[in-house]
Amino acid sequence: MNKDFKVIGYYFLGPDVDKLQLDKVDFSVLTNVMYSFAIPTPDGHLRPLDNPELVKELIEYTHKNGAQISMAVGGWSYKDVPLEATFVQATDTPEKIAQLGDEIISVCMEYGFDGVDIDWEHPRWESGTYKQYEALILYLSERLHAKGKLLTSAVLSGATWDGQIYEDSASHTDTVFEAVDWLNVMTYDGGEGIKHSTYDFAVNCMNYWINQRGFNKDKIMMGVPFYCYIPPRSFDAILAADSEAWSKDMTVIDGQEFHYNGIDTMNKKVDYAYANCGGVMFWEITADTSCKEYSLLQTIGKRINMLSEE
Repeated sequence: MNKDFKVIGYYFLGPDVDKLQLDKVDFSVLTNVMYSFAIPTPDGHLRPLDNPELVKELIEYTHKNGAQISMAVGGWSYKDVPLEATFVQATDTPEKIAQLGDEIISVCMEYGFDGVDIDWEHPRWESGTYKQYEALILYLSERLHAKGKLLTSAVLSGATWDGQIYEDSASHTDTVFEAVDWLNVMTYDGGEGIKHSTYDFAVNCMNYWINQRGFNKDKIMMGVPFYCYIPPRSFDAILAADSEAWSKDMTVIDGQEFHYNGIDTMNKKVDYAYANCGGVMFWEITADTSCKEYSLLQTIGKRINMLSEE
């Protein structure tokens, strides 16, 4: 495995999760795990972590297997309530930014995480909330790096499935980019059906961040999905319904089309990322199949090994 090329997996541990699924995680492939999620509150605090004992077990298992683990803060929603407004309220004064930042750092240190991943979906350009986001990133960057911890950020795709640029991509400013160790680009959910996560969509997104924005490619991680977006279904569940699903990017189950990334597309994306980016990131570990022959994580690992030997 080429350890300079990152393989980053998000692990969702929400309030309803009652056990870990470590049989789906081959830590010989992963370089980084993103525990998901720590949740901010509108008054600038951080909620106590859900399932703290499982969090500790995940951290211990990750470290035992030679990977790093960060605490991802935010996500799209918490208990079906979108978190964008929460982030805006939690950072609307310098005092609240400092308070939230200090609590994030405190929990990071208390549990023994290796870093923090900010997953604010999404700071906005026109409304100016990107300034609050930037201030939070700068506050965290100075203090986390002083403690030897990582700071990363999950960011929107940058471009649409047909190559148009999202205005809010500009919210991730040059200042933010310099302050973080890398960006996890959510190169999926480009739209319904086939628009969800095609190879061309991924290339459009990487072209935006690396070529149009001029960001260092080694700090850009290309996101790949382990699921179908609409209707929502994990790769594991898709494969359970269609044993040949691994060999294609679309299948029909009960009269509905499910679009996702099969093994061929995953290999093609890894080839592109290996040549043009710093790594691949995926959502989400437990959506993979535990069958090693068809596992998307195993596919990524095998492809990287092959490429590193060329």
